[in-house]
Amino acid sequence: MHSGSITRAYWRYTLPAVMALMVSGMYQVVDGIFIGHAIGEPGLAGITMAVPAVIVLLAVGIMLGVGAGAQCSIAQGRGDEPRAAVMLGQGGWLLGLLGVPVGALILFAGDAFLAFQGATGQVAQLAGDYLAVMAWGSPLVVASLALPFWVRNLGAPRLATLAMVIGALTNIAFDYAFILWLGWGLKGAALATLLAESLTALVCLGYLVSRQAPIRLRLQPLRLGACRSVLGTGVSSMLMYLYLGVVTILHNMLLMKYGGPVQVAAYAITGYLLAFYYMLAEGVANGMQPLISYFHGARRGSHIKRVFRLGLYTAIGLGAGMVAALMLWPESIAGIFISDDARLLAATALGVRLHLFALFLDGFIVLAACFFQSMGLGRQAVLITLGNIVIQVPFLALLPLVMGLNGVWLALPLSNLLLASVVLAMVLRRWRRLEVPA
Repeated sequence: MHSGSITRAYWRYTLPAVMALMVSGMYQVVDGIFIGHAIGEPGLAGITMAVPAVIVLLAVGIMLGVGAGAQCSIAQGRGDEPRAAVMLGQGGWLLGLLGVPVGALILFAGDAFLAFQGATGQVAQLAGDYLAVMAWGSPLVVASLALPFWVRNLGAPRLATLAMVIGALTNIAFDYAFILWLGWGLKGAALATLLAESLTALVCLGYLVSRQAPIRLRLQPLRLGACRSVLGTGVSSMLMYLYLGVVTILHNMLLMKYGGPVQVAAYAITGYLLAFYYMLAEGVANGMQPLISYFHGARRGSHIKRVFRLGLYTAIGLGAGMVAALMLWPESIAGIFISDDARLLAATALGVRLHLFALFLDGFIVLAACFFQSMGLGRQAVLITLGNIVIQVPFLALLPLVMGLNGVWLALPLSNLLLASVVLAMVLRRWRRLEVPA
């Protein structure tokens, strides 16, 4: 970071992050494949109904991972290692203080939440089984998302990648055993995920408390001011994940109204594909974040520009390639998740074409929020994320009235087109305030 190549530093941080989160996205896809082939339409619909509640746990983990990690990197860039240690320690406190109550809320309110979305019968039972297991393991779910961020920010991106890859491969193995072999349904899928995430957290924790870490995770007094800094920096990432949860809830309700469980199951498959690209974009953002935070602390605006430009080339380029594949071969890609269900295959192919044609814009929005967040500009990052949530509501409210089922599928890409133009203006305004590159 001091004198080496910016491009080399970017790839050193970004490639492991992208690989780790792509593996994470891939094992979510594999989850869908196992569920689709073993349980079929009710299993896919059930997991989609349960996912928004689990996203709350993931959102807390991302908030603490990004918030403590970014604050730690900014302090290191300024040469203030004691403050970096404080930020890391407060992140440790927040894992328990937030993870346990969120898990309890999911456990006790899960059935009402599923009923609110319209889940009934076998779909509701399968979704409830999944939520119960994830709620009991809530602190582990939160830690499995947060700790790899901290390891990466402390200069060990390869170890963070290894921990996530180990967790992903373990999840796939347990999925096979619990879903296909033992026939435990969605309860088995949740247990497989929880055990895999526990292993990821354990590997990262071992590094954070060891002498190899430049800043060690230690028990320290709770400091509310530092906690506010961590939460303020990470809240936009949390809101980005919550946005996915809110959008999923709205889509579930509307798809049940205009199409029924088969459309919800089709939405599950498009959701797995969207999550895969979203994880890829998050990986690029996670790779950029330590560099941009450090260079912001060191007041090197030209370096920030170069890193962000590389991130845009990577995320948007990969997104455009994925869109091309989805538009050309939607039936073939959908068929990976489906066995002998022509109705579900047709519904999924339609959903892929209508719902994912502007997929790459999600990558731009994720990177723009990270651009502001990495410089401690939490307000702008939060505005982008909140805008991503708010702007979809009128589209979801009005388009189905005019276009029916197709309007439900088109709400996301059309709202993203509008939001991306606003976000671009925000980025350009901040861009001009950075120093001109040499």
